[in-house]
Amino acid sequence: MARTADDLPLRLARAMLWASFGILFSIRASGALDSGAGPLGVLLPMASYPPLVALAVRHWSPAVRYALLAAVVLLYFLPFPVVGESWDWMPWTVAAAVLCALPRRVAWPLFGLVVVAAGASVLVLGYDSSPGEEVQALLGYMIITADDGLIVFGLSALVRAVEQVHGTRDELARVALAKERLRLEGELRGVLGGKLRAIAFRMRKAAQEEPAQARHDLREGVELARRTLAEVRATAGAYRAAAPQEAPPPIESPRLARHVLLAVLLIQCVLVLRVMAPAHPYDWPAFALAAALLAAVVILQVLPPSRAVLIAQSLLILLPLAVFPESWDRLLSVFTGKLLLNVRPPLSWAMTGVILAGHLAWLLHSVDSGAMFVDDVAAALSLFGGHIMIMWLVYCLGRLSGLLTVLERMRHELAEAAVRRERARVAGDLHDVLGFSLSAVALKGEVAERLLDTDPARARFEIAALGSLVERAVAELGSIAGSRVELRLRTEIDAAREVLASAGVEVVARVETGPLAAEADTALATVLREGVTNVLRHSRARTCEITVSEAAGSVRLRLVNDGATERPGERGTGLDSIASRTGGRLAAGHRPGGRFEVLAEFRTDPAGPAPGPLR
Repeated sequence: MARTADDLPLRLARAMLWASFGILFSIRASGALDSGAGPLGVLLPMASYPPLVALAVRHWSPAVRYALLAAVVLLYFLPFPVVGESWDWMPWTVAAAVLCALPRRVAWPLFGLVVVAAGASVLVLGYDSSPGEEVQALLGYMIITADDGLIVFGLSALVRAVEQVHGTRDELARVALAKERLRLEGELRGVLGGKLRAIAFRMRKAAQEEPAQARHDLREGVELARRTLAEVRATAGAYRAAAPQEAPPPIESPRLARHVLLAVLLIQCVLVLRVMAPAHPYDWPAFALAAALLAAVVILQVLPPSRAVLIAQSLLILLPLAVFPESWDRLLSVFTGKLLLNVRPPLSWAMTGVILAGHLAWLLHSVDSGAMFVDDVAAALSLFGGHIMIMWLVYCLGRLSGLLTVLERMRHELAEAAVRRERARVAGDLHDVLGFSLSAVALKGEVAERLLDTDPARARFEIAALGSLVERAVAELGSIAGSRVELRLRTEIDAAREVLASAGVEVVARVETGPLAAEADTALATVLREGVTNVLRHSRARTCEITVSEAAGSVRLRLVNDGATERPGERGTGLDSIASRTGGRLAAGHRPGGRFEVLAEFRTDPAGPAPGPLR
């Protein structure tokens, strides 16, 4: 299936998740090598990666999720009987799988147990070092397990949210369209339905009365039809205007993204204090100052985002580097991630590249100078990889939150557009369909009133016909409110003959086509209705010619009348509206001899040759 621009947010979200897996797996492999694990100690832990990836990239049924979780747990223990403890045995894959597979009310307590178990494993399995280093290892195992688990879960959950919103982006439009149709139906039936029934009552009553009383009811019915026609046109104009504005719900970045980012930031702050403890033993003022600065960084993270908050947080991350160089660099990853988010490229790339190069150079310098906790190049590269991972996480969380916001806004915009289209459709059908019927009722009513004096028998026939005409208008109102009206060209030609004949217009109609598709049939019938209405309203016609022909994959309607009244600089919008709504081509204008011509053409074969010019 071809990809479209609409798929870009979804592809971008998935690409971020896969890139995160690549970075995280390479960091864990580098950490295993740094801890002295052999080739098997590096490769065997990767056995739990495939089921974790399967859990993270797709939403499975509960049974499949639980099976994949069991696979992750079993494969996590696989290296123990083969290589013993000589591998990087932090259970971060189990922690991530628990969050991805289980309901949240169960997942978070189990996640906490896994993190605690990661630290307890240091005590159970033993750690050949001093008690101080054992505590450092315990904290390290817990921090890395929690950090990596949150990274995988946070990105996976956000990508699934993007997929869900992307997949249901038309759902809100369908709901809004259904609600608007129900609202319009109630409004139209309430406003116009009662008037149409009153007109029908007057016409039926006039058909059963003596001429004097029939004249009174007929006049009232005609007057009510004209007032209703004016109301129909006013209602159509109001519907063409903007739809009633409803305040859209506020769209915020997902709480999950904010919570995961806050948790990761807290973990980085704990890492800073963990590294500071042996570097500044018993230096309580320095420790208190660092704790206060870290608390300020966390508080700023909780505040609503703004430029001032971003600048203040950036200063609190950068300035203390001069005071606590051996530990504060853990926060650089948060700063560079936000830099990528909030500064436009390529400036953001250049600034990030400078910071990354400086951090790597500092770590390598620390190796040469024998700084604590950076005793070889592998350790320096592992720390630098952690910087890359957290930077990427901050960037991805921000971008995925932005994608969700864009997609959510798109859902509301699609819903608003659907409502506007529906109102425009109803406005067009009111004008083109119901307007014609009411015009015909008023015209035929006036004719019937004149015939009461000269030809009572024919007058009664015309009055009786008015009842069925109004009933048809009531049925059309129901079709307009419910869905698109379907008209038939041949029926409309018969109606046009009858209405024009009532106005004293001689009609010549020629139809040179076979059966038409419903869409083209309705479009042509709608154009014919509008054209006949214009003949009655804007001319003193005595003859009218209607021709329908078919050729070269298209069907064409030609309507010509005499007695046209020139109106310089004035052009109606009814036909243009029909053309825009039906996808056809329309042309209209005055011709020599006081004639007015309307041409309409609609394709019946999309694969056929392009139609020639209208003339």
